[in-house]
Amino acid sequence: MADPRVARSRRAILDAAVELLVEHGFAGATVEAISARSGAAKTTIYRQWPDKHAVLKAAVESIVPPAAPSDTGSLRGDLVAFAHDLDGILHTPPTSALIPGLIDTAERDPGLAAVLADFTAQRRKPVYEAVARAVGRGEIKRPEFVADLFLGPLFYRRLLSREPLDDAFIERVVDAALASTR
Repeated sequence: MADPRVARSRRAILDAAVELLVEHGFAGATVEAISARSGAAKTTIYRQWPDKHAVLKAAVESIVPPAAPSDTGSLRGDLVAFAHDLDGILHTPPTSALIPGLIDTAERDPGLAAVLADFTAQRRKPVYEAVARAVGRGEIKRPEFVADLFLGPLFYRRLLSREPLDDAFIERVVDAALASTR
């Protein structure tokens, strides 16, 4: 059984990191600031994570739920369900503030770029799994760009145009992505 003191310390560190990310962004969430906010010594933080990037990745993962995989029996149904789940995740604080900040900071920080790449790869898995199931069922023949054609407009709309991901938009995006498979 894990030491409860270690679990409490870890939770305090992650909570402090999330608070700092929300208040000051990724640049302000330093190990020193996390240590001061959490009351944990820097050595305690480094005992649990090898560097700042690992702590911040753990902090983001502690509050951003993984996308829920759906198996509705059709690729269209799976993509619509995923889009609705993603919309909820991207519009729920503090995730709604952290993801754009992570994307922005990753442009200048190679360590956070690696965190972002791993983070997004994990969260895209349900889409790739849905596409693989559709191929297995013979539902689609050309799966090459389905995920990109599907995810791109969702993130563009949420992060750049700041328009809602309403049902009509989601359905149009899914239909456009599926059209590429024919």
